[in-house]
Amino acid sequence: MSSGEDSGERNPFAPPPPGAPDQPWRPRTPRPPATGQQPDGQPEEDHTQPPPWGRRPEPGPQQPSPPKLDPADPAHRTARNALLSGFAALLAVLFGLYWLAFPLSLLAVWYAVAVLRIPAEPTADPFSPRPVRPQVPAALSALLTGGLALVVSLGVFGMQFTYRDYLGCRENSVTQEAARSCAQEYDVPAWLSNLYEVADE
Repeated sequence: MSSGEDSGERNPFAPPPPGAPDQPWRPRTPRPPATGQQPDGQPEEDHTQPPPWGRRPEPGPQQPSPPKLDPADPAHRTARNALLSGFAALLAVLFGLYWLAFPLSLLAVWYAVAVLRIPAEPTADPFSPRPVRPQVPAALSALLTGGLALVVSLGVFGMQFTYRDYLGCRENSVTQEAARSCAQEYDVPAWLSNLYEVADE
């Protein structure tokens, strides 16, 4: 078995020559070839690395994130105040606090109209669709809730002013029969007397 001495290259798997000193064990790894040379002596060529398994997703155009309410912007602050006032007015109506719902609804409507009157920023292309401003949906919601609370509270106040004599008669009545007779005495509509009778039960 040749040890590779004839060819000038040492066989890494050949036994050491006789009389050689003991050396610590090292893993038998072939030496890397010189620059520009391959193990078989051929010149090194540029090899492209194979693509990884699967196809990488191509980076596409990122969608812009939807605009949010900025507390530092006065228009956004006004829209937020309008939205909070509208919901507070609607809750006050549901709980029968019409004296509180009336000013809150006025505040919500005033804030909402002020936001909607703010002109939009001009765009470079006049034919391109303008993006929806984030304060516009909040202002529209405040206008809806505040307007509903305003209509209900005004209706209650108008009814109390128109039929104040009938309402005073019911408050001063001791029995339910006397309260029912107030409707005939002051000639109020049937729906109003039925409404108060249901509320008393």
